[in-house]
Amino acid sequence: MKIRRTLLALSSLAVGMVLSACKSCTAQHDPRPAQERFKQEETNANQAIETLNPDGSVPAPKAVASSGGASGGVGQEKFNQFCAACHGNDGAASGPGALAMNPKPRNFTDAKWQASVDDAHITKVIKEGGASVGLSPTMAPWGAALNDAEIAEVVKYVRSFKK
Repeated sequence: MKIRRTLLALSSLAVGMVLSACKSCTAQHDPRPAQERFKQEETNANQAIETLNPDGSVPAPKAVASSGGASGGVGQEKFNQFCAACHGNDGAASGPGALAMNPKPRNFTDAKWQASVDDAHITKVIKEGGASVGLSPTMAPWGAALNDAEIAEVVKYVRSFKK
């Protein structure tokens, strides 16, 4: 009988310790304060995206502002977003991604290269990737991420690196 009381007391003590530990864990990992924010984000995510005009027609593409050459704009913005990691902010193939690449990315400051290619060639490489013109397949195709107007602005920006 004495053993039973001891076991009962120990088990009650253990249950109490577990429950108090669980309460601190629950307080620490309580999802309730974030539930309102989650509900708002869920509501925002589930809203319908209007991709068509009210009459059911496809909307006209939005015009892209001119980059104005080397001064920046859309061409510089897209270059920085998609190209600078390998080609560098200065266009001299000095980006952090260039360190591990073989062959190295194109150096856009090379006047000889600039004179040897036309805008159509640069456009094709940007749009379809390096492999499309027999260059390195590590040059990714950006035609799915950039529209034609944005690519034209990037080409102008690439041309601005000519020294």
